[in-house]
This record gives sequence, structure tokens and C-alpha cells, in this order.
Amino acid sequence: MNKTATWLLLDVGNSAIKWRLAGNSGLLSEGGRAEDMAMLRAMLEGREWQKVAIASVATDHLDATLAEIVTAGRSVGIHYATADAELLGLRNAYPAPRSLGVDRWLAMLAAWHHLGGPLCVVDAGTAITLDLISQDGIHQGGFILPGAELMRRSLGLGTGKIRVDGLAPPAVNPGQDTAGCVNAGVWLAVKGLLEAAAAAHPEHRFVLTGGGAAGLLTLMPELEHQPDLVLEGLRLWLIQQLDDRLP
Repeated sequence: MNKTATWLLLDVGNSAIKWRLAGNSGLLSEGGRAEDMAMLRAMLEGREWQKVAIASVATDHLDATLAEIVTAGRSVGIHYATADAELLGLRNAYPAPRSLGVDRWLAMLAAWHHLGGPLCVVDAGTAITLDLISQDGIHQGGFILPGAELMRRSLGLGTGKIRVDGLAPPAVNPGQDTAGCVNAGVWLAVKGLLEAAAAAHPEHRFVLTGGGAAGLLTLMPELEHQPDLVLEGLRLWLIQQLDDRLP
């Protein structure tokens, strides 16, 4: 493995694409968040990399477009991350390991590798996921909840008269109008899951990552914020893949 090579890491979610340059020794400072492919293309212009690793929960069509962007004019291979049965001492709880969301797996991998266990890894994105890891690196399962914004939108789709254009800052006090009631309800649901999990697993260290982390930190500032877990997990995963390909 070339220890001086620059890698392009991409975390492709449901709402945005996070990217970061990295190498064998760690994540580099160059990175960002793109809302669409045109923005990503502009952000990557003029930058160089020798390897590409992608963790994607998006559609095949979007992934194909992304592949065209990151390989244009370059002779580079793309490594698509998937969840493993076991890696770096972390054991997947799913009977079908690859059916676990790759972003969840990579966040757990980075947290476990750098922090040890027991842990609860909270990833706040379009959905909010909680994954428990034991002291000896066994994934103990987890929880998935719609994120606050997704809950707000679902109320508009599933009811005739609840129409709320956007959420206010996180608050859990009872609302005085429909928008306030929706805001309080969705944030209280999120907070309730976190508090229930913390009460049931007091020995676990709760770490938070994901694009929606700011809202959860407003509700529960005691959470430990680790913003780069998915990309760092992708870097660790890629190192293992490249070592496996050595002659």
C-alpha cells in the first residue's frame, strides 16, 4: 500500500454528499458537504486523488453519476464499502451482515477502533440510528427512528390538515399552535428515544455523529460529538481493503 497516496472518501446520504481527502495516516483538512452533483463537481475541481472509496445509501442511478464525476480524466478505481461480518475486532449483529446500513457500520467501526466499548453510536441524519457495542466489540443491535424533519414531512403527507412548512429550533414544551405542537412532538420523540436508551444502558458511552447532530446537542448537550465517524470509518475500511489486495 502506498502510504503517501491521497484518497477521496465520499459518504453519500439521502440528503447530501459529504466528502473528505484522506491518507493512510488520517483524514485531511480538505472536505465539504454538497447538496447535489453540480455542487460536488465544483468543490472537487482541481483536486487530485489516487483512490476513491464510497459509502452510499443512495440509488444506483445517483451512484453511477457520482462514479463518472470522481473518475473523469483519471485512472482510478472505486471501492464501494459494505458492512462486514467482522472487522478490526467489531462483530456485526445482523444475520445478513451486508443488510446493515453501511453508514451505521462505518460509524461504529471508527468509534470502536478509537474509543473502545461499551458504546452507543448515535447517527443523526434523515433517519436517526442508535447502535450499541459491548465492551468486547460485539454489536448488540440498535434502533432506527425517522429524523425530526422526516417526521414533520410525514405528518403533512399522512393527514388532511396538519401543514407545517418547517421546524423551529428544538423544543419540547407543549405547543400553542399546530406548528408548535408538531415541533414539540417530533423533538420529544427523538429525545425520548435517546433518554430511554441511556437509561437502559448506563454503562455505555454515547457518541453522536451525522449532519443533524446540532439539533440533538441542543436537546442533550451531554452527548459526545464525534462529527467525522462515518468518513473515518470509511478510511479504516479502505486501509483493510488495500492491504487485502497486496501481493
